[in-house]
Amino acid sequence: MKYRRQVPHLERRADGVYLMRPDIANMMSISDAKNPLVAGIKVDLDDEANMARLAIGNSQGHIAASLYPKGRLAEMEKDGVVAEVLLGKSATGYFGGPDPDVSVAWCKLNNDWYADTYKDHLGQFAPSIWLPVPAGVDACVKELERAAGLGLRPVLMPEVIRDKPWYLREWEPLWEACAALKIPFVLHISGTGLLMPWVSLKPEENPAGSLNTWIGMAGHTAELLGMFVNSGILERHPDLQVVFTELHAGWLAWAMHLYDHYTLDPVNREQAKGFGYPVSSLKELPSYYIKRQVKCSFLWDPMAIKNRHETGLDCLMWSNDYPHTESMWPDSQALIEKQFAGVPEDEITTLVHDNAARLYGFTV
Repeated sequence: MKYRRQVPHLERRADGVYLMRPDIANMMSISDAKNPLVAGIKVDLDDEANMARLAIGNSQGHIAASLYPKGRLAEMEKDGVVAEVLLGKSATGYFGGPDPDVSVAWCKLNNDWYADTYKDHLGQFAPSIWLPVPAGVDACVKELERAAGLGLRPVLMPEVIRDKPWYLREWEPLWEACAALKIPFVLHISGTGLLMPWVSLKPEENPAGSLNTWIGMAGHTAELLGMFVNSGILERHPDLQVVFTELHAGWLAWAMHLYDHYTLDPVNREQAKGFGYPVSSLKELPSYYIKRQVKCSFLWDPMAIKNRHETGLDCLMWSNDYPHTESMWPDSQALIEKQFAGVPEDEITTLVHDNAARLYGFTV
């Protein structure tokens, strides 16, 4: 209870109950007391659908996503989906705030709730693990081991932790633990780590702002991919699986090609030396490690499907991002049929079912 005011909670006032979200307020550096994320949002505890929308965030208005297995299974059946990865709020990277003790307590609370709520349905659901980043790498590894023992997987993290990029050697114990436990490391791609040039613009002054964002995030993801590959993380930890989620995958073949080309190109190697950059010492080409250890999920991406033999089928996984605003629900089957037109049935099965089933341990 002593940490209550530092994490999402309900606050009872004279005029009703308010949902408080200090985690989001801190993340966005919001100081305006009139902002609902700071002042609180009045809620009706009897309106379960709206409470779920607020808890999940960014949901389509017509979707009343359940927080519990029975409701989720009904929603999946309506869409023809048989298994689901539950990616929680840990993607924001704040995990209960900057206080290490609060972060540990908040992550344990969330992990325990997921484990207890979904313990009888782990063949169809993969609830993600929250890690207390502010408490340090050792605390993250300890909680990873504990949560994995409860059946939770994968780890979900933001693409960037401020001042602690993933290529730093201090993260090595985390890669070792994920690899040893066969827990996929999922990066939620949201662009929060990228200083996009249009961030300072007013929406009405930003031409095609949302389109710029999607393109910018794809380029940002290609850079993150390079950090994992070219730093040697994947080479040192061959059992580590890294997943880039909530974006597309059409860029992946292009990134593989460029990383391979510039690794081999003698002019680029000399230029890198001239600028003081370390020259790649990988035993294999970057594409070798990407094909072996990287997955990209996509919703609607005919280009990724077209490039599937360049990237390899094992790198690609379809998703529908339920229940967010860009979700295909409840029309996933029709849209799968449309974008996979002409693709052999066995390859479709690999991309929409088998890859995810193997990676996350689904039994359906």
